[in-house]
Amino acid sequence: MSPATTPAGVPRPGTDRLWGESWYFDFASADGSAGGFVRVGDYPNLGRRWCWAYVIAGQRAVGCALDRPLTGRRDAPWQTMDPSLRLLIEPALDCWHISADGDGFGLDLTWREQGPRYVYAHGSRLEQPGWAAGDVSIDGKPRPLDGPGQRDHSWGVRDWWRLGWTWCAGWLSDGTRFQATLLDARGLIAPDGYLMAPGRPPESVGDVAVHADAVRMDGTLLEFADVAHVTIDLRSPAGGVSRLRRAMTRVRTGATQHGIGWRERNMPELSSRSRRPARNGLAGG
Repeated sequence: MSPATTPAGVPRPGTDRLWGESWYFDFASADGSAGGFVRVGDYPNLGRRWCWAYVIAGQRAVGCALDRPLTGRRDAPWQTMDPSLRLLIEPALDCWHISADGDGFGLDLTWREQGPRYVYAHGSRLEQPGWAAGDVSIDGKPRPLDGPGQRDHSWGVRDWWRLGWTWCAGWLSDGTRFQATLLDARGLIAPDGYLMAPGRPPESVGDVAVHADAVRMDGTLLEFADVAHVTIDLRSPAGGVSRLRRAMTRVRTGATQHGIGWRERNMPELSSRSRRPARNGLAGG
C-alpha cells in the first residue's frame, strides 16, 4: 500500500475541491453495429458521484448521465439504483462485468483485458485495451455486441471547465490498438498515448495532431467517420459549463486498414474557463 492510497488501495483525495477519480469503459462491435460506454466519476471533496451509461444501436444513441451524492465506499464494485439508471460494475480476475438499465436502454456484457496497461507519462492515469462481449438494447430490442473496448482509470485534479481536449482510442482490423490525448494547451502540455501492434507492447507516441475528422499519431493518420454520438453538458460548482461530445466512430488508415473506436471532444465555454494553469497534464477524464 502506498501512502497515497487507502488500505483498500483507493487513491487518497488531494486538497483541491476538484480532485477526482474516474473509471471509463468503452465498447463497440467490430462491425460498428452496436456499442456504448459507462463512466463512474467521484469528486470526494464535493461529495458528488457522476454515473454515465450510454448505448448505441445502429445510428441511435440513448443513455443517462447522473450527478448524485457520493455515499459509501469509493472502490469497486460500483452500483447505483437510481430510478433513472440502475448500473452495476463488478471486477473479476481479468475482466469486468457491466450491466445497466435505464429509460429505453440497457446493456449486459463482460469487458475483458486484451493488453497491458499503459501508464501516462504525465498525470495520474492509465489506459488499457480490451474486448467486450454481451448485448445492448434500445427500446427493448437487444443487439449482440462482440468487439474491442478501452478502459481508463484516472485520479487527480479534474477540471473540465479549464481546458478543452481531444481523446480517441480504438482497434484496427489487423489487431493494432491506439489511444491518444491532446489538451488545448498551446503546446505547453505534451500529448500522450500509444500505438500497439499485434503481439507487441504499447509504444508511446511523441506527436499528436488533431484535425476535424482525423488524428495523426507520429506518422500514422487515422481518419474518422462517426456512427453516432452523445453530448453531455457539464456544470461546475462555480456555475461554469463545458460540453462533452463522445462518438463511436469508424476508423480508416491507409488504403486497406479499417476499424472501430471512440473519440471525444471536451469544449469549455470561454466564460467558464479558469485562468489558473494546468498542474498535472490532465484537465479531465
